Amino acid sequence: MTTSERLADFAAGLRYDDLPPQVTREAKRLLLDTIGCGLGGHAVEKGQMAVAYARRMGGAPEATVLGMPGKLPAANAAFANGDLMNALDWNALLPPSHVPPYVMPGAMALAELEGRSGRDLITALVLGMEVAGRVGRSLGGLRATKGGYPLPVWGISSNQLGATAAAAHVLGLDAGKMLHALGLAAFHAPVPSHVKYNYTKEVGYAKFAPSGWMAQGGVTTATLAQMGYRGDTSFLETERGFWAMNAAPAWDEASVLDGIGSDWVFLNAAYKFWPTCGFYQSPLDALTALIDEHDIQPEEIDEIVYAIEQFASIPKYTTTEPNDHIEAAASGPYILSVAAHRIPRGPGWQARELLEHPGIRALMKKVRHEVNPRSETLRHQDIEVEGRPYLSHRPADVRIRARGQAFEKSLDFANWLSIGVEGCIPTDEGLAEKFRANAEGVLPPAQTEAVIDAVMSLEDVGDVSTMMEQLAAQELARVSA
Repeated sequence: MTTSERLADFAAGLRYDDLPPQVTREAKRLLLDTIGCGLGGHAVEKGQMAVAYARRMGGAPEATVLGMPGKLPAANAAFANGDLMNALDWNALLPPSHVPPYVMPGAMALAELEGRSGRDLITALVLGMEVAGRVGRSLGGLRATKGGYPLPVWGISSNQLGATAAAAHVLGLDAGKMLHALGLAAFHAPVPSHVKYNYTKEVGYAKFAPSGWMAQGGVTTATLAQMGYRGDTSFLETERGFWAMNAAPAWDEASVLDGIGSDWVFLNAAYKFWPTCGFYQSPLDALTALIDEHDIQPEEIDEIVYAIEQFASIPKYTTTEPNDHIEAAASGPYILSVAAHRIPRGPGWQARELLEHPGIRALMKKVRHEVNPRSETLRHQDIEVEGRPYLSHRPADVRIRARGQAFEKSLDFANWLSIGVEGCIPTDEGLAEKFRANAEGVLPPAQTEAVIDAVMSLEDVGDVSTMMEQLAAQELARVSA
């Protein structure tokens, strides 16, 4: 059997009883975190426009859009939820990079439509994240080169395979139709656009890849395959396979299947405590500790210097003139200025009101990036020496000049983001608190708590539609800072 065929066999045959407890637990935690980010996505234009577009398309009431009254066709709901979940750049990082907003929405929509159980949904989500991660890592790593820079061409198109696998599993496709579904996904996958995103300041709302489009594509390809629509059944193989389609320099074919079903790639999940790019998690930890410890007020600050990896020195990440929330989430000067103003951590960090805040805009001019030499040393240790699938060390040195003094703090790890580091892994209650912050202003408190309980006990939910209906709002959410 080919690698494509064996992957399809695994995808069609996976069952809930095959999943160890730590796998089901992490899947629920990731689902809670991702749904929360989707509710928070109503605070910014990307999320708001996605919902407005999906509503405009109309159609049969099949699936719930987070924070919206009523239902829409499953594919349209998947589109809106995918864009909502990725709008804030607050979702967890899994190999190969951002995965849940692409993989989860289609499976959720179809599970609601088909009346599947919580166990069915958990299995589908695990499968989708695992397929995306395994195929993605086989194409090369995001931080494969010196300085943490990506490969010349790199992207997360493998998420389309994960989205399709998850959706097809919900539909109960056998191995033959699963193979056709994955073959369709390989041809529906967008071009690898992550590097273009890195080097383009005004990149627009699609970001590093179109999350809503790929989520919708999962529903489309799985449903077409269910109907008998044929796909390329050798999508991974040969010198012209998926790796070549993605301009990867090589293909580590063995890594797609080695340990599959026992060595779970998606468990290397790095959560985000702060609503911004992964670059800034540890600098924000250090900065907020300094301003709290020394009671530093924003008007007292003469300069903030944050020393992190070299990759963060390119113009996109150092701009002091962000035009929208996508640019703001990637801007170190903006994000550290927001934190220095003690704005409560939440989806409002990227709202239009803060982008136009005079104090934040003034302080941005006093924030600058330096290259931290420990970043390259520790990146090399994590990725090339230890062979980790993602960074564990996130070194940051932060210096604040204020009141004629210098206040400094250094960290090697980021709260929540540093994988496998004791004290950095978020607790269930920590994730629930983040969920509450995202849901505020979108769902009533009692409804919020009901969703948290349902997600964290998802294996006991007989029909996913009951949980999804708790995620609908009585009226369309309008969230601001």
